[in-house]
Amino acid sequence: MISAPYAAPYNAIGRLEVKSGGTCTATLIAPDVAITAAHCFLMQPRQIDAGRWFMAGFHNGQYQARYQVVGQLFHPRFRQGLTYKGDDVYIAPSAAPYDIALIKLKLKDGTPPSPMQLFQGKRQQLMRSILQQNQQVNQGGFAEDHDTQLSVHRGCQLTQLRSNGTIFHRCDTLSGDSGSPIWLDLPSGPTLIAVQSSAPDWFNRALADNVGVTVLQLPAKAQRWLAH
Repeated sequence: MISAPYAAPYNAIGRLEVKSGGTCTATLIAPDVAITAAHCFLMQPRQIDAGRWFMAGFHNGQYQARYQVVGQLFHPRFRQGLTYKGDDVYIAPSAAPYDIALIKLKLKDGTPPSPMQLFQGKRQQLMRSILQQNQQVNQGGFAEDHDTQLSVHRGCQLTQLRSNGTIFHRCDTLSGDSGSPIWLDLPSGPTLIAVQSSAPDWFNRALADNVGVTVLQLPAKAQRWLAH
């Protein structure tokens, strides 16, 4: 558990609220852009659930900075691969590699933290960075068992960088951690390489790893968002 007030890089991580009342974790990666999982906006059949608030440094109802969500960007192939049955949503294997999204923000109040650095290289550079860190990554979010406080798993194992732009990892995650950052401690500073997408049920954790989606999978328009 991270003690409040959060210091960098933890204060860039925050709670994302969508208009239906659902919550996820997101991370500030530019003064007016955060990154999260695409499925946070697509849990309702036949509609996109717009973002409402992103609260950086969220802790027990307080925050360091509060932003209004004014837009979201995700890959169209993700939405095409969703199936809805009752209250559950199922992500097809063809869509899973695209479960990553950007949200456009407008600062409403508070003191904005410094964004977390975003990995900018190609696949081979990412692989090299992962190997240089002995495949040890960090993950932090607002898990459902203590969703008002930030918990971080440092030095967890990244087990595979897959050809489809996703990773397998063994960080301790629960519902609420969706969209949470997975980062490397590089010489240049903490660098976000992926967001949390899905995890096996708790009773299958010994049999299957978590899935994260790397920033290699961001849609083409992402660079325009980050350039402004």
